[in-house]
Amino acid sequence: MSDTDQPFPSELRGVLIQLQGEQLLLPNAAVAEVIAYREPEGHAEAPAWFLGATNWRQRNLAVVRLEKLLGQQEVASSQRQRIVICHTLSDGAQRPFVGIVSTGIPRLVRVHEDLLQGKPHTEDEHAMVLARLSIDGQDALIPDLSELERQVSEVA
Repeated sequence: MSDTDQPFPSELRGVLIQLQGEQLLLPNAAVAEVIAYREPEGHAEAPAWFLGATNWRQRNLAVVRLEKLLGQQEVASSQRQRIVICHTLSDGAQRPFVGIVSTGIPRLVRVHEDLLQGKPHTEDEHAMVLARLSIDGQDALIPDLSELERQVSEVA
C-alpha cells in the first residue's frame, strides 16, 4: 500500500494557543518550541503588532502580537505569557520561524473530526484568519501562517 492509499488519521494533535479574547489552533507539527516571554528589541517604525526580535538558538526571531494584527487596540500583558515559536511554511524562507506571544501556556489537544464544527467566514474577516471553528465547544481560529510570514517579512 502506498502513502497515498493511507486513510486520513481519525485524530490529529493540535496546540491551542491562548490570545487575549481568542484562541489559535495549530497542528502540533507547526510549533517548534514554547519559551518564557522575554521582551523583544523593538523597531521604532514598526507597526504595533510587530514587537521586535529576540535571540532564540542563535537566530534573530521576529515576535508578534497576533491580537493587534487582528485589530485589537489594547492588549494586556500577563505573567503567564509565553512566546510560541512556529515554523513558517515557505521552503528556504529567510525567516523559518516566527514567535507569537500567547497570554498563557499553550496546551496540546487531540482533534477528532466529530468534535469540530466550522463557523461561518464573515466578509470582514482579517486576511490572517483561514478559518474559525469550534472544537469541543471552544471557539478557535486557524491563522494563515503564510500570510503572517509575508507580513513579518515586509516589516523585519
